[in-house]
Amino acid sequence: MEEKKIRLDEQSLAYKKGLKWHTVSYEDIVNAYMRIEEVNGRLCCGVASFDMHFLMLKTKSDELIKIEISSKDIVKQILDDLAEKNDKIVIGFNKNQ
Repeated sequence: MEEKKIRLDEQSLAYKKGLKWHTVSYEDIVNAYMRIEEVNGRLCCGVASFDMHFLMLKTKSDELIKIEISSKDIVKQILDDLAEKNDKIVIGFNKNQ
């Protein structure tokens, strides 16, 4: 996995927001899912659209953490890794959480 903004350690996930690193314990995560947002940009020859990929984490304290990731494949790999680290994490969007 080649992503400079996120690290999966033994007990926690570390992510970079701005210049600071934050950590969240695997035990604190109750829900994790991928979010894709379409972004439209104006270019000299018209309009271009592209997708931005995010890893979304919901914690026991109801905090919603949004981490930008460079590709959909990396988000999928992280979700798989999170499921291995803590089988109690609900993978996929869950509006009841």
